[in-house]
Amino acid sequence: MHRFKCHPRLLATLLLVGLALTALGCGFTQTVSDYWHDMMDSQDTNLRKRVVVAPFLSRLPGLEAQAKALGLAISQRMEKQGGMVLVEFKDLRQALTQVGPRVQNSEDRIVAAARTLGLNTVLSGAVVNLAMQYDKTGIYGFRDNQPFALMELDLKLIDVATGVLLAETTLTTRTEITETEASNVRLGQPFPPKVVGKLQGDLVAPALHWISQNISAQAWVGFILAVDGNRIKVTVGRDTGLPLGAELVAYTRGEAIKSGSGRLLYLPGPVVGRIKLVKFEARSAWAEPVSLAADEAEKAEKAKAEEARKEAEAKAKQEEQAAKEKQEELQAQEAKAAVAQAAAKPGSGSMAFKAVPDPQPKPQPKVRTVTRRLTFEPGQVLRTR
Repeated sequence: MHRFKCHPRLLATLLLVGLALTALGCGFTQTVSDYWHDMMDSQDTNLRKRVVVAPFLSRLPGLEAQAKALGLAISQRMEKQGGMVLVEFKDLRQALTQVGPRVQNSEDRIVAAARTLGLNTVLSGAVVNLAMQYDKTGIYGFRDNQPFALMELDLKLIDVATGVLLAETTLTTRTEITETEASNVRLGQPFPPKVVGKLQGDLVAPALHWISQNISAQAWVGFILAVDGNRIKVTVGRDTGLPLGAELVAYTRGEAIKSGSGRLLYLPGPVVGRIKLVKFEARSAWAEPVSLAADEAEKAEKAKAEEARKEAEAKAKQEEQAAKEKQEELQAQEAKAAVAQAAAKPGSGSMAFKAVPDPQPKPQPKVRTVTRRLTFEPGQVLRTR
């Protein structure tokens, strides 16, 4: 409590991030997330995903320290369990300062900062309830009222690639208390520390299970950080689990979908090309282009255009030949009619044939070629396929 008061800027940042992450969970469609999930392959479940845990908040006064301690306990268990790489929140806070002023929406700023760190997921949590209730058993008049305390924790997982809410849940834990403790709580006294500690500890295991289950099912993504000629810096390090020589597919930002909260969420766009990892660093790597989808598409388009041109020429020749044959047949019929007419009127003079103009060649259809070329750029999403 006192440390937060001594650092108002840090407190403001934490509150901003907490509120923004809460807003990210409101009114979002699962369409975008489901689309990414459909693109998963078997390798995704084996890749370690980078996760940042935002400091847990409390919606109840006086429980800020307990909420923060609960978040730290869950983070420590996540790190020991494996299967994911935890990035410190201070790194995300620092990355937020590097986001340009053109990005003004607070949620968009968080996602933009998370992309520079190669994050897959942002976890946020909030203690939302601490209350006392009674278990009522037996028949009326002989009823046994056992008091107990309960604590509720809201958890949200944000998918960085899409900005959508990956999953959310509310976990509840409870523990029995004595009649004396219940009476003190009713009189306005705080819950005993041992009771609050017991409730906190009992939340760690179910929270860890829920987090691990959802993150392991999440589609893995990386991001392009920089492009220097044929060298491409990506957010894929030794911690990810991909070997040197592994190939990744780069995607542009695609179709925009407006969420219920008014934010724009993007589906993966067209494929840019493939890159190959050639040099690892701790949390990044250098890659080189393997193929550019635009070149392949251009070649395919040129081949298609050439095929269409040949088909058009062949069709034009067929039509020209048919017109020529029809014209010859018409001329033969007219010549035969003229001969018959001359035979019916002898001495009427020489036969005259009606001149028929040559058929005009039909104009060739124009074939439009694609000139738009996609190139590797910072911010593009990387996938295993």
